[in-house]
Amino acid sequence: MLKKIKKVLSIACCLFILGGSISFADLENNNEINDKSVENPIYEFNIQGYTFTYENAPQRIKDEYNKTCRELNITPSPSTEIFIPIDEISKYTDTVPLFEIDEFNVKYFGTRFEVTGAKTYTVGVSTYVGYGHTTSGNPVHLAQLLLKKSGYSIAIDSLFGSSTYSKVRSFQSKYGLSVDGVVGLGTWNKLAQVTNA
Repeated sequence: MLKKIKKVLSIACCLFILGGSISFADLENNNEINDKSVENPIYEFNIQGYTFTYENAPQRIKDEYNKTCRELNITPSPSTEIFIPIDEISKYTDTVPLFEIDEFNVKYFGTRFEVTGAKTYTVGVSTYVGYGHTTSGNPVHLAQLLLKKSGYSIAIDSLFGSSTYSKVRSFQSKYGLSVDGVVGLGTWNKLAQVTNA
């Protein structure tokens, strides 16, 4: 009887001690987390550009987006937003758009990224982006923003097509990561490290 009480007390003490050092994250929207264990960002950066809807985008932007949609077997929506960074707008049109300049502020907290500005969302570093994983939405949008900040020419359309895939593979190869074209924990962390330089 005394041995059982000692065991129960030992286990209870261990759980009590460990309980104070464990932080839990709430899962939101499958791939997005809300982990408030780190309140101040490790770093942050901004990217400015122009946001077009599919229906009002220059033809070259539409053509590239259509190609990606065909790859993923989806139909383009007229209201889909496509963000073109300021330094890349000349590739798509000869005139400066008469649009308001949009901005994305990206903050890195160690276990998650928070994006504010034209869109607001949070993505955890445990999220997988790529073929066979998440191929559209905010996690892809974030991966594209980080690739742009890392020096890659890319339209931020929130779709993981062949262009984003090849840029992820190029990034992974350049930084000695496993070249699988999937943005997972190792690639998120390396993107964070490179974009903080």
